[in-house]
Amino acid sequence: MENITALRRKYLAGGTCPITVKSISGDEFPQHEGDLTDIRHSHDFSELVIITEGYGIHWIDGDDYPVAAGDIFVIQGKTAHYFKERHKLGMFNVMFDARHLNSSSKKLQEIAGYNALFLLEPAYRRRHKFQSRLHITRHALTLVEAIVKRMSDELNRQKPGYDTMLLSLFLELLVFLSREYSTVEMPQAKSLYRIGNIIGELEKHYKRDWRLDDIARIACMSKSSLLSVFKEATGCSPIDYLIRIRLHKAAEMLASTSFTISEISPECGFADSNYLTRQFRKIYKISPREFRKNSPGHGQPHNQLPQNGGKSIPDRIPRMF
Repeated sequence: MENITALRRKYLAGGTCPITVKSISGDEFPQHEGDLTDIRHSHDFSELVIITEGYGIHWIDGDDYPVAAGDIFVIQGKTAHYFKERHKLGMFNVMFDARHLNSSSKKLQEIAGYNALFLLEPAYRRRHKFQSRLHITRHALTLVEAIVKRMSDELNRQKPGYDTMLLSLFLELLVFLSREYSTVEMPQAKSLYRIGNIIGELEKHYKRDWRLDDIARIACMSKSSLLSVFKEATGCSPIDYLIRIRLHKAAEMLASTSFTISEISPECGFADSNYLTRQFRKIYKISPREFRKNSPGHGQPHNQLPQNGGKSIPDRIPRMF
């Protein structure tokens, strides 16, 4: 089956909040313009799928995943998927461009459930054919549906300030689902939640002098188990992950301030500016000085954010995880 690529410029709303909500009810196809529910496709944006009724088979990257009402999962960009079977299936697809949520996602990544649902599960599913997903109660699903319907209403009516309200509702939805993840019972999902908790602690306290023993204690795991599970979930060790968090903080400061590299280093958890420079070049393939020179805010006053549509870091410098 040929794979179609859905592009953000066609599916996502414009303005400051690139989010779109689409609903599917029943087995008819198509149900809206650009409906690809039953067609194998991928996209260059992310999609939060909320199953509200019925059941079906969701095909993701070559594997079948049974889904039913109450199931919630995230499809990241470039993931091929479609519904192979639908039986009176109802769902909401919340499509969004995560690149435009940088300032909000920093705080979200301090929440264990957010890391598990939005960062770890999609990657783990690709690597290990991970069958688990967030499943919420009927009562919780009713609350989720209410938030999503309000989002859809804001999109349809577009009253003044609708994009701000849309973003506010979307963040409320993300936090609600992140909290719900703490109730998941499947062992693999619980492991991802523990890893998500570690990531949250590293995000909040990235300047701390972390040791593997400290991290293992938070995870309630032995060091060997921690290293194995963490690498399975993220593709790297906890210390390497911490270094990447610190490097991302350094990239933000390089792009948005005129602090020297020696001043930035301790603010990002690096005791040595030379070590920061070596790690930065290793990961980003460019030196901190070159990165700053090519940043939109280069040459602006000390500690002033660049005026670039709200973006402080060029899109070509990824989060790395």
